[in-house]
Amino acid sequence: MKHFAAAAVLALPVLLAAQQQVAKPRGDWPCGARVDPTYFDMAEATGGHLLLLAPEEIGDSAMLLIAFDAHPQTIFRLAGSLKAGLHEFQLPIDSSVESVVFSISVQCLQVADVIGPSGTSPGGDNVTDLASFRAQRMVIVKRPEPGVWTLRVSGSGIAGILVQAKSAIGMSHPEFASPDSQTFTHSPTAGAESVMRIHVNGNVSEVQGSVINAAAVPIAKLRWQAESEGSFVSRLTPGADAFRVVIVGKDSEGFPFQRMDSRLTTPTR
Repeated sequence: MKHFAAAAVLALPVLLAAQQQVAKPRGDWPCGARVDPTYFDMAEATGGHLLLLAPEEIGDSAMLLIAFDAHPQTIFRLAGSLKAGLHEFQLPIDSSVESVVFSISVQCLQVADVIGPSGTSPGGDNVTDLASFRAQRMVIVKRPEPGVWTLRVSGSGIAGILVQAKSAIGMSHPEFASPDSQTFTHSPTAGAESVMRIHVNGNVSEVQGSVINAAAVPIAKLRWQAESEGSFVSRLTPGADAFRVVIVGKDSEGFPFQRMDSRLTTPTR
């Protein structure tokens, strides 16, 4: 797993406390910083994590990187500019999730809340909170309650919101081939129909999916067909814009699950 630190330019994770937290401005950073898009684009293309850290914060970032590496399945990922105001993101945590990381990073962070299905913030011995970074809040929850969790976020500027899990359910990076070929590659051709293939681990059913953009806005629905055990194919004619693949369905206990490709796929021209 790749990680990218843009010192004094952009930051990514720190664990969230149980109550609502309001970030206190410290000088002109990070709100007054100029963001280099190279770091942002590289993280999105590779599925890495762009850490928005001030120079004095980099030495304390090891725990953040370890947390991401220990939770390889992506449940939710959003990257882009966040408009001012309060935003809510709802996402399912299924019963296969052993541990989950909620990471909220906003250039001018104001509020970062993690709310469980019961309507309260997680707490207790199963929760690890880090709150010493300027533009980041992160919460790690072991054995999270299955159901719909809510992230409440406010602030402005460049934002990265990530939810990653340690779970038996996971999906591979998608592969693409032309309809008359058996040779699969990592990117499709813009404007041409492709056969897309993914592999799904775990006991799942009712698998559906879609493609979304970096800001998690839906682009098109996908119809998956089971090719073999754990392997699914669909047809897609992508445009020129980058996209991310997301799948949803039910786990072995009937709880909804969601998984996303960590990489943003850019079609070739």
